[in-house]
Amino acid sequence: MPGMPTVTPDPGQVRTCRLLLALGMNRADAERTARSVRNHRAFGTRGGRLAIFAYRESDPAGGDRIREAWILLSVLGWGERESAIALDCSRTALRGHLQQAASRFDAVDVEALRKIVDAYRPGPMEAASTPGAEDPYRLLRWLGWTAVVVVGLEVLRRLVVGS
Repeated sequence: MPGMPTVTPDPGQVRTCRLLLALGMNRADAERTARSVRNHRAFGTRGGRLAIFAYRESDPAGGDRIREAWILLSVLGWGERESAIALDCSRTALRGHLQQAASRFDAVDVEALRKIVDAYRPGPMEAASTPGAEDPYRLLRWLGWTAVVVVGLEVLRRLVVGS
């Protein structure tokens, strides 16, 4: 949008955006989601988990745990513990996901997806709007108060005329 302030993303936001892109989210949605995830108070310890959950909410199928595990470990190179935390599963479950992924994906898939993710170069991102800057119910409230005043004046008029 013209006139909107822009901000330069920090490394954590870029990392989150790359994760979302690898999972299959389009660039605009990935950048917007990465910004909102980055602003969450638990980002420092749970940024990956927040991003995975945001992706699952955006995916009509609810995400694919096997593919997610494969992307985190094989494509993005995350550690086992960090990946298990992000996927909200145990390390044993994570290893099971990876075993299943071995029959679905190979080294060519890893390299192809890495090239796509590594090609992402963040530009200035649209700054988040300040809360309360735009109130969608402002007109409705204004109309409501106008109706209250009109009804109040009509009641007052009838009291004055009737006495």
